[in-house]
Amino acid sequence: MITRHFYRFDEVRAALLYAIMRGRPLETAFWVQELVDTTLYKEVWATLVEAWLWFSLATDPNWICDIRLGSDVSDLHLAAYRLCTNPKDNSLWATLLTDLHPDTLCANVPSVLPYSQPCLERYLSLALFQRKGVGAIWAARRLTGNVQRLLPDFSRIVPSVLAACGLEGAVSLSAQILFICSRTEGRPGIAVPTEIVAAVHHWSALKGRRSRRMFAVPKECLYGLTERGRCVDTIAEYRRLDDRIREEQSGFWSTALALYQQGDPDEALEAFYAAFFPDDIPDEWSAEECAKSHGLGLGSAVPSLQKIGSLWFQAESRFVWGFYEWPADRPPLQGSDFHHAAQHLNADHEDTVAALLDPVRKLLIVE
Repeated sequence: MITRHFYRFDEVRAALLYAIMRGRPLETAFWVQELVDTTLYKEVWATLVEAWLWFSLATDPNWICDIRLGSDVSDLHLAAYRLCTNPKDNSLWATLLTDLHPDTLCANVPSVLPYSQPCLERYLSLALFQRKGVGAIWAARRLTGNVQRLLPDFSRIVPSVLAACGLEGAVSLSAQILFICSRTEGRPGIAVPTEIVAAVHHWSALKGRRSRRMFAVPKECLYGLTERGRCVDTIAEYRRLDDRIREEQSGFWSTALALYQQGDPDEALEAFYAAFFPDDIPDEWSAEECAKSHGLGLGSAVPSLQKIGSLWFQAESRFVWGFYEWPADRPPLQGSDFHHAAQHLNADHEDTVAALLDPVRKLLIVE
């Protein structure tokens, strides 16, 4: 899919995630506005939810409760700015990719704990109460049946929102548990700075013009997450504009072109150019201008999980201390997104089960 100003959608999405991860507010606002100009409101929200998952879940858990889903542009920019300025944390990624060795639970237990629960369910309840996220995830993965009945109602907003974004399974369950273990009073109210608001208004006034393309897609964000980042050859040959947009089967350009398919084809195309490209068309752009959104493939068909981690996940992980190592023997990443890391969950070690559950029995006896 091609966006309003001739970036590829998958690259705009990757650039938005990257700007948030790197803490670049102006770039974040730029890529949000590019998706808004292409009327991709749902896609903006889905990308912001994903950024929250991977970069801010443990540092700003209440973001998911505070956002107002919809097509209000100011809400979109506020939600994105908040994510961009949050401290970054990679706990979800770390719990998905490491062997889980949860700590032994302490004697801090709730006043009411059902003694009729199986031992593993009691372990989960105590781990949640003590905010030991790794232990809680470890237990939840081992449980069969409906784990949701063991989790507090307030946390169900997480799997609900993630399901709407196509994120389910191990990623959703792990995120829900970290959300429970990270709950805080919430971040004080923030506002988008006036200089960013002014920049957004300026960009809106340039809609359709070449000068609107103020930022290039960072090459480092393409690896593994985009078509160009997974291709070793060029996929961006500079064909005629009308050839490219006619390939669009849906989205902004498909709808726009449909308005100009009546009458003489040449006249209709000229009217289309005049309406959507008031200064010059992409076929007349310089190579330097085109390079902001087009270029050679720069990755491999099967991205390295090690390189994905080194590019995107170098922040702290409050629930998995010391998660900075990326051994070369990590398996390649099968798929095209972070959530495919769930396919690489490490198997639990059976010899830890008895040692971890035994203290739960002792705690219950003492209490």
